[in-house]
Amino acid sequence: MKETPKNALMSGKTIGVILVLFILVTIVAHVFSESARRINSTDGGDSSPIAIAAVGDFYIYNQSDVRVDTTRLSGSFVSPPNNNVLYPGQSYNYQVVVEANRDRNAYVRYTANNDNSRYIDMALRTSGTPNHITIIVTEIEGFSYSLNVESLYIKTRYTP
Repeated sequence: MKETPKNALMSGKTIGVILVLFILVTIVAHVFSESARRINSTDGGDSSPIAIAAVGDFYIYNQSDVRVDTTRLSGSFVSPPNNNVLYPGQSYNYQVVVEANRDRNAYVRYTANNDNSRYIDMALRTSGTPNHITIIVTEIEGFSYSLNVESLYIKTRYTP
C-alpha cells in the first residue's frame, strides 16, 4: 500500500485553513460594507450618522413689539429643536445639517401671540459647506424683516 507523504497532508490542511479564513474575511467585509452603506445613505437609511461634520448656524432675532411662537418646525435640523417663544429683544439659534454637494433645508414658522393673521415662514438652507447658507423668507403677513446671510430680524410692520 502506498503512503501519502507527510508534507502532502500538511499542505492540504494549510489550503483548507486558508480557504476557511478567506470565507470568514469575505463575510465580515460584506457585513461592514452593508452597515457603512446604511449609515451613509441619503434616502433615509435605518441608521443615523455617527457624527455630523459641519453645521450651518442661523440666528432669528425678534425685533418686533410682540411675542412670537414657533408653530412649525421641520427639515434637516442637527437635533430637533423645541418649540420656542421669542419675546421682543430675544433671539434663537438654529443649526442645520451641512452635507457636501447637497442642499439641505429646514423650515420654521413664527406666529405672533397665536394670532394666525401675523406670521413669517422661512427656509433655512445649507449648500454643501458651512459658508454657503441662506435664509429664504417664503411667506410673510403682518411683519416686516431684514436679513443677512445667517440672520433674520423680525420687525413690526409699519402701517401709516
